[in-house]
Amino acid sequence: MNYQVKLGENNEIPLPDDLCSELDIKIGDILFCEVVENSSKLVMTKHSNQTLSDADIASAGNLTRVISLSSSK
Repeated sequence: MNYQVKLGENNEIPLPDDLCSELDIKIGDILFCEVVENSSKLVMTKHSNQTLSDADIASAGNLTRVISLSSSK
């Protein structure tokens, strides 16, 4: 599946609710982010360990937590 987005003002990646439902992505899930070489593509998959702390996620450098955009503003 491919999905094209424009990054938000703080580099947010908007994920519509229907896409999240289809992919079983929920608020709080931890995603592994991988840049595709020589491309503008980013592949995101659920991380195998969903119990990491925010500090663990930040130190990894290639992980992110799904948040609600409405609560981040």
